[in-house]
Formats: sequence, structure tokens, C-alpha cells
Amino acid sequence: MKNLSICIFCKKIMAKNAVLTKKIMGKEGANSIQEQFISKLKTAIPANENLVQSIADTLNLSLDSAYRRIRCEKLFDIDEVAILCKTYKVRFDDGVNTLANGANFNFNLLENSKEKFRQWLQSILENLKQISSRPENTIIYSADDVPIWHHFNDDYLIKFKIFYWLKTILADPDFVDKTFEADLIPNDLVQMAKDVAHYYNQTTSIEIWTEDTFNSTLKQVEYFWGSGFFKTKEDAVNVCNSIYHELNILQKMCVNSSKSENGKPNFTMYHSEVMVGNNSIVATIGQTKISYVSYNTFNMMTTTNDKFVQEAEQWLKNLIKKSILISGVGEKQRNQFFRKLTQRLDKLKHEIEAEM
Repeated sequence: MKNLSICIFCKKIMAKNAVLTKKIMGKEGANSIQEQFISKLKTAIPANENLVQSIADTLNLSLDSAYRRIRCEKLFDIDEVAILCKTYKVRFDDGVNTLANGANFNFNLLENSKEKFRQWLQSILENLKQISSRPENTIIYSADDVPIWHHFNDDYLIKFKIFYWLKTILADPDFVDKTFEADLIPNDLVQMAKDVAHYYNQTTSIEIWTEDTFNSTLKQVEYFWGSGFFKTKEDAVNVCNSIYHELNILQKMCVNSSKSENGKPNFTMYHSEVMVGNNSIVATIGQTKISYVSYNTFNMMTTTNDKFVQEAEQWLKNLIKKSILISGVGEKQRNQFFRKLTQRLDKLKHEIEAEM
């Protein structure tokens, strides 16, 4: 009974706040917030589903009632907002944020287990599915590290990267005392990673790299080799060979301006001589823009806060202006860029092969 009383009390407070908001903002302000919320729902609902039908089914409404809410003739009540936010994993409060410099973020909680990592990878996959399902989509990515989907075009490299993350970053108890063996990585994780690469290849993307972007991958191999975390020298050499494969694929994408040979132009790459400092992403899905900010090595926080997204997008555009286009054109600069990366990998591989 106590919890029920608290719940009823909270609803009364929220209802009073809603009435106060309407008095302060007026009908036009409330409608504007609802329009923003509906715009976010359009992005969150799968492209093959009807918005009206989805809202009607989720809220157990008639189609006419759903239409009235979409046209803002009737405002959602607090319970309806809560159900829609939970079902479609969208935030309502971005549209009513009253703090001039405030923004709300979502993030995936990562713990030291394969299951949590699997959920994280699944969330990346679902995001890319959603982005790629829309005719108007763009991902702009400033890459302090190699974007994860480039690692996911080679089975052996997939297994190394997942093993590295589980052992070194997440300290999964199942991997802490293990040396690298490709067979330790479950097949479903490998397939999920390959699906991430597949859906990324369906998007239109712009990536901004520096010569340092590649360093973290090389340092991971170097760290594992120096720490004795490779079971055999052959395992370390095989990882290096997989990275050569990764670079070859990336260079072909630059040559073709496409993620598939002779495919539609959907890939643009810039070489920045200015350090980017962090992995920053802005994704456009129809009329909605989402900003992704990296933290804790490879995890991401996301927000649709308009002011934050606009600032992040402007920063990316300014960075592009100072960068050199190496996809489609700029053959000389492109070859020089990839030659430097390959030479670093050559050096590491030779050091591994030369060691007794």
C-alpha cells in the first residue's frame, strides 16, 4: 500500500507539472514538444512499420485516436509517454530540457561478462539497422581509433578484437587467465560482428582519420605480444595478416568511394593533420540527428539534444574543412597515407617474426 500511495502521489505531482507547463508554454509550446517527440518516434519505429498503427497497438488506442495524437489535436498523457519511451527507447525530456547547457544521454552499461558484451554489440547492430533502413541517412565519424566495423570484415580479426576487449578492457573472468585462441570466441558473437559490418556498409558515411587513428590497433597487438598473451607466434602473425586485409578493404573503399566494389557511392574519407582527440559521431536518420560520444575505450553515450548535436555537427564540419579528401580523388595523398600505415604494420610484424 505504501508503494501504491507513493506512485499515486508522484502521478499527482507530474500531472500538476504538466498543467503548469501548459499554462507557461501555452498550447503551441506543448504541441511543439509533442511534434518533436513524434519525430523521434518516427525514427525509432522500424521503417517497415506504420507509425499510426504502431502507436495505436502500443497504447491500445483506435486508429482515429492515434491520428489525433500524431496531428497534435490531443496531447499524450504521462502514462502514454512513459509506455512509448520504454517501448521504442526514446527520450521525451530532450524536447523539454530547460537547462541552457544541459543534455540528457543514454548509454549501455558494460560489465565484465560475455553476455553484457553481447548486449552492447546487439545495441550497435540495432542502431545501424535503424540508420540503414532510412533512405536519408548519413554517419559522420571523427576517428581517434579505427571505427569498430572496419575490424569486422575478417573473421580472425573479429575474434582477436573481441578477445582483447573481454580480457583487457572488461576483465571477463573467463578470459583473465587465458592466452589468445580464436576458438574461444563464440560463433554468435562473430556473426553479430559481421552483421554490424554488413549494415554499416548499407549506410552513407563520412570518416575523418589521422595517421594516429591506426595506432591503437597496432598497440593492442604489440601489448599482447609483449605480455605473452598470444599462445603462439603464428597467432600474432595471423592477426597482423588480418590487419593487412583490413587496410586493403579500406583502401578499396576509398578508391571506389563505396563500401562495395562498383557499388553506389556511399563512402567518403578525409585525412586530417589535426588531432581529432576523441571518437565523435553524428548520425542523421531522416529528420532526426543523434550524437554519439565515446567513453571508456569503446562504449558510447548518445543524445538527440538539438543544441549538443548542432555543436557536434559543426565541429565535425569544421574539421572536414581542414582535412584532405582521400576517397575518389587525391590518389597521391591516399597512397601516401596508406603506405605510412602499412609501413608501421610491416615493422611490427617483422619484430614479431624476428623474435625467438
